[in-house]
Amino acid sequence: MTTFTVPYSGISNRLGEAEARALTEVLNQDTLAMGPVSRRFEEAFADYLGAGHVQATNSCTTALFLAAQVLDLNEGDEVITTPQTFWVTPWPLQARGVRIRFADIDPDSLNIDPGAIEALITERTRSIWVVHHGGQAVDMDPVMDIARRHGLTVLEDCAHAPGATYKGRKVGTIGDIGCFSFHSLKNMTTGEGGAFVTRHADLAEKARALGTIHTWGPMAPRSSSRIGPHPRPAYYRDAHTRSAFEYDFTGGYEIGNNYRMSEIAAALGVVQLSKLDQLNARRQEIAQTLDGGLQDIPGISVQRHRPESPHIHHLYTLFYDPAEVGAPKDAFIELMQETEGIEIVLRYFPLHLLPEFRALGHQYGECPAAERTYFDHQVQLPIYTHLTDAQIIHMIEALQRSVATLQRRGARS
Repeated sequence: MTTFTVPYSGISNRLGEAEARALTEVLNQDTLAMGPVSRRFEEAFADYLGAGHVQATNSCTTALFLAAQVLDLNEGDEVITTPQTFWVTPWPLQARGVRIRFADIDPDSLNIDPGAIEALITERTRSIWVVHHGGQAVDMDPVMDIARRHGLTVLEDCAHAPGATYKGRKVGTIGDIGCFSFHSLKNMTTGEGGAFVTRHADLAEKARALGTIHTWGPMAPRSSSRIGPHPRPAYYRDAHTRSAFEYDFTGGYEIGNNYRMSEIAAALGVVQLSKLDQLNARRQEIAQTLDGGLQDIPGISVQRHRPESPHIHHLYTLFYDPAEVGAPKDAFIELMQETEGIEIVLRYFPLHLLPEFRALGHQYGECPAAERTYFDHQVQLPIYTHLTDAQIIHMIEALQRSVATLQRRGARS
C-alpha cells in the first residue's frame, strides 16, 4: 500500500479552538434541533451572500432535492445541465422522472459552455442547472440571458464555490436558486451540511415547508371545524394536527422531508463562515504557487485566470498533454502516485457515460469536450489549507521529474 507524501485529505481545513468552543456552547442548549444557532447561521450566510432567503439543510444533495420540488419539475419536463459534476447534481431530477440533457463544457474552466445550451432547448425545457466547477464561477451573463429569453429558471450548484464571485456578485445569488455544500471536503465545513438560497419569497416559503416535514399544495377552508363527531379542541393545541381542522387539500400536493441542519453543524458553520474569506485566500495562495512552478513544464498547462470570476480553488486542476509528453495520462498519474507519493483523485467522470445515463440513451460522443478533457488531459492535485510549503514544493518537483521520466522513456522507445 502506497504511503503518500501528499495525501488526499478528508477535511478541507483544520478545525480549532473557536469551533471547539462553539460546540461546547451548543451542547449546553436545551435543543440540538431547530434551535437558535441554525437561525443564526442562516442569517449570517444570507448577510454574507447578500441573499434574500437562506435555508440551512443537512447536505447540498437535500438542497438540490428541495430545489427540484419547489421548481415543480416533473416527468415530461427537461433540464439542461453539465456532464462535469458529481453524480448527485442530477439525482433529484432523475428521481422525479425529468429528462436530463447534457450541454458540453468549456475545456479550460470545466464549467458548462453557455454556447452549448441553446441548441438543447425544446418546448419541454424548464430549467438550466449550472455547476461552478472547482471553485470558479460559470460565465453567468449569457446563461441568464438564455434563461430570460426562453422563460427558464436557473439553478446554481455552488457545492465547490462558497464565497466565489462573478463580476462582483456572490455565486448562488445570480440564478433563481443556489445550493451549497459544507461537507468535510469543502472550503468551509460543518462536517455534513448545505444551504438552499433564493431571492424569491414564494420559493423560500415553499422550501421552508417542504424541508421541515410538511406537505405543500392548494388548500381551501373547511366548512366545518369538526372531524367526525370531534370539534376542534378549545383548550389544548396539538401541533401534530397542523391544519387538519381548518383546511382540506383541493388538488395534488408535495410531500416534504426532514432536510434540516442540526444545531451542532450550524455551530460549526457560524465559525467557519467567519473564516471563509481567509480560507479561500489560502487556497488561492497555494494555487498561485503551483501555477508559477508548473508553467514551464513541457506538456503541462494550468487553468486560465479569469478576472470576472476569481477562482477559489476547491479543486486545483492542471492539464496534461499526452502528445507533447509522449505518454498517456494514466502513465503520468501512476508515476505521481506510486513513485512520488502524491494521491490523485480525478473530478469528474463524464456523467452521461455512467451506466444509469447510458441506459437512458446517452452515449460516448455526446459531449466531446468533456470526454476529451477527462480521458486525456485533466488532473487534480491535492489542495487544502493545511498543505505545508514542503508538500507544495514536492508536488511541483514531482511533476517536473514525472514528465522528464516519461519523456526519456518515449525517447528510448
